[in-house]
Amino acid sequence: MTTLFAAFLRPGSGWDPNKSAREQPFWDEHAQFMDAVFETRVIILGGPFADGTGSLVIVAAENAEQVREMYRDDPWTKEDVLLVHEVKEWTIFLDGRMSAGRK
Repeated sequence: MTTLFAAFLRPGSGWDPNKSAREQPFWDEHAQFMDAVFETRVIILGGPFADGTGSLVIVAAENAEQVREMYRDDPWTKEDVLLVHEVKEWTIFLDGRMSAGRK
């Protein structure tokens, strides 16, 4: 059974706090990796926090270890730019996206 997980990522030693996410080192490689994973429909939602303190990615997986394993191949993980800090199973009670457009 697939479950949703919230992956909280935090900046590593390679993160430059004076630059946006797209200006970080290895951005192109990271974006290519994430796009490929997104195409498999494993990533449901994802993006950086506006204050630059990290990112949140909602992932469909069997367990938390599978989420961590996925990120081991991310160039940002390998280069210590952005790292998985915590993975928590997430239960959705309310989802406005399901009723968007309905009146």
